[in-house]
Amino acid sequence: MKKIFIITLAALALSACTDYFDEHLLENNNTQITDIRTGMTYTLVDADYKAVARNATNIAKALALDPKDSTALKELQAIEKEKSFTETASADMYLPAFLVDKFPYLDNGTICDVLYTMREGKSQRVQEFVGAQGFTLTQDDYETIWNKRGANYVTPTTKPNIPAFLSTKLSTATEGQIALLSYQFCEDEPDSADLSDFLPYELNLSELLAFPDEKRHKIHGLVGYIKLALYGYFWLKDGEDSIYVYGVKDEDGNKIWKEKNIQEGDSIVIIGRYTEESGEPQIWDAVYVEHKPANPASAPRRPRMARHFETINEIYQLTAEGWKIYENDQLKVAEALPQKTYDAAGVTAITEMDIILKYLQAAYPYPKEKEIYLIAYMGKNGATADEWIFDGTDFVLTTGYITETMSFEVKNNTWVPNLSTYLQAMFVGEGPGKFTIQHVALDGLNYIWRYQALYGMTASGYVSGTNHRVEDWLLSPSIRLKKSVQPQLTFDHAVRYGNVTDNPKWLNVMVTNNFTGDVTTTEWKHLAWTVELPDGSNWVFRSGGVFDLSEYNGQTIVIGFRYDTNLDGIDVPSAPTWEIQNLRVGEPVEEKAE
Repeated sequence: MKKIFIITLAALALSACTDYFDEHLLENNNTQITDIRTGMTYTLVDADYKAVARNATNIAKALALDPKDSTALKELQAIEKEKSFTETASADMYLPAFLVDKFPYLDNGTICDVLYTMREGKSQRVQEFVGAQGFTLTQDDYETIWNKRGANYVTPTTKPNIPAFLSTKLSTATEGQIALLSYQFCEDEPDSADLSDFLPYELNLSELLAFPDEKRHKIHGLVGYIKLALYGYFWLKDGEDSIYVYGVKDEDGNKIWKEKNIQEGDSIVIIGRYTEESGEPQIWDAVYVEHKPANPASAPRRPRMARHFETINEIYQLTAEGWKIYENDQLKVAEALPQKTYDAAGVTAITEMDIILKYLQAAYPYPKEKEIYLIAYMGKNGATADEWIFDGTDFVLTTGYITETMSFEVKNNTWVPNLSTYLQAMFVGEGPGKFTIQHVALDGLNYIWRYQALYGMTASGYVSGTNHRVEDWLLSPSIRLKKSVQPQLTFDHAVRYGNVTDNPKWLNVMVTNNFTGDVTTTEWKHLAWTVELPDGSNWVFRSGGVFDLSEYNGQTIVIGFRYDTNLDGIDVPSAPTWEIQNLRVGEPVEEKAE
């Protein structure tokens, strides 16, 4: 059984008063009342950022850093405007002078955790969209995709040609370049009866003869003298102009002259290229579009099939293998904002983020917490993108601003930042801090992990004489190791009950660099115990060992303490109690010499 010692406040007060007055009665003139505080927490407010930026000591420091171009001073001044710090105008540089003014009465040994806003900028994924190309396919573009023979839209068979088209269109692009492409799409492939949808250059015969080129042209005229009815060699007449047409076929190259029953005098529309043979103007590769017989009794042309078109907005990125549809496995969704969203809002460029928010709410009604959605769109300055994260309640635009905590201590009458500690939680007497708990399997219990002021964070599956099969997680807040060198996790813990065989399986320390917000969908790494667990025979707190986190340098991680007696799916002979306190994530601490 644990022993709890209770000391009355009256006894403490009497002892303190006796010491104080005794010293004064002895005329100890060196005695001073000190104000040392530990466990202090202070959150900066808007006025504090202004005070930081206008602090005389900070201004002098910034001017000394860049005396020529005042870059550091401008970055310091930006702290007031943006109400945030940056990597170059950092909290450890400029908060000490502010804290001296804010808390002038606190003495050496005082420790304060300061919460402030850090301006990181948008994610690297979004940064990739800086300089992205945004454009809509033109008629010339469609013709290139169709290899000079096609429609004014993209179909399933021609969509694979887009990467080659982009290689030509954006020939100077470098790897990583992004293109936001908009085009007309039709699921149905055209057939010979729908060739009027195609994109030749439509002109009359006199224009073609005056300015001949090798492009495909749509030409109207009358069927003149037919040289060979089988293949349809004839003169195409348009007023006083005429040109020799070398056969007429369907789109697939089949001879169709007889099947169409084309007669001299019929009005005809064909598509073909200008060429010359022995100086004689000709049209080659002529493709039949339609004709109107001179004889009204001829059968009418069959009606064209109705087609459905939609505007597709799509993201492409240039990779080492060429242009590909953009993808990133860190994202739940990566897509271009659909055209119908622009149309519904009556805009061609997005300036109000509420338009994208409403799209996300309608398109994704069942998101999971922490899922990231990247939406590319046309803004007022061209193609760009933003990321949205679902916070459990709604989609939130990620702005590049985060909340950070840094510990400061008064040493030699000045405030000194603790840059070697990334997370510290004593727990005992201080509460759970920013640690959270996620239940997975409680077996009818209300909780497993909980905070107890005398012991820290505690977990047990034993209640009212029953050993329960449960799974419960204690989760750290996000820990940024951006400037870490050799980060380590240490903590003290006590283990009581259970057994030496099962406890190492049931009590685990886990880490992830991609927390989804749900322990069951997160990919975790198990951190092996570096020292033996307590054997469960007593309540003595011991070191949990040192867990090396250096493989996560430059990343953001979450630590998870998993209590899982449900791991084997069998009855639990004895559920252990696990208690944790004095947790620290930071650089190694040098042992002080005795």
